[in-house]
Amino acid sequence: MRGIAVAALLAASVVTAPLAGCATILPRAAALDQAAPSRSTSASRSLAAAPVPVASLPVALPSPAAVNYADPTAVSQAAIIIQWTMDTVTDASQYQAELRSAPFLAPAYLAELKANPPVAAPGYQWNQWAAHRAYTTVSLVAEPDDQPADTATTAYRQWGITVTPHGTGGWTGAPVTATVFVELSRAGSDRPWLVSAVYVDPT
Repeated sequence: MRGIAVAALLAASVVTAPLAGCATILPRAAALDQAAPSRSTSASRSLAAAPVPVASLPVALPSPAAVNYADPTAVSQAAIIIQWTMDTVTDASQYQAELRSAPFLAPAYLAELKANPPVAAPGYQWNQWAAHRAYTTVSLVAEPDDQPADTATTAYRQWGITVTPHGTGGWTGAPVTATVFVELSRAGSDRPWLVSAVYVDPT
């Protein structure tokens, strides 16, 4: 999907689809949540649980106090690292990681996430990682091709991400790669940049 303008991708209609072998643009960062049909009340309650405290995670996350909110690149990078850093021992799904990125999210985007928790069980990818009690690490590479120019209140960033699961007994799973498109906004030139939308192109 590289080579297509980010603005066009963000304006396009999007649908949720499984990660493997799919080139569909996915809304939000929950690309690992397969569209499983289960909608039980207990499953929904579990997946919508409060995010795990940062201190309990096996890897360090970007600190809101250390990020330069005047730099949309820094804000988008921090948000994406957090949204894809997961621990299957303490997280119910990627949704908890999304909620942990709240300090970097625009209020409307955060409200949308909170109002729309996943109702289906995580898919095959998550279950495989959970079987190894895995957590993930994230590496990012900036991919600014066809990236629209920043305005005073809107910015777009494109990242190539590699998510690697690490489990017990030295197990390391196959990395998951994707291109992530981030839209950022701010209320004025003297206000902080915040993430207002995230879309994912599995690769």
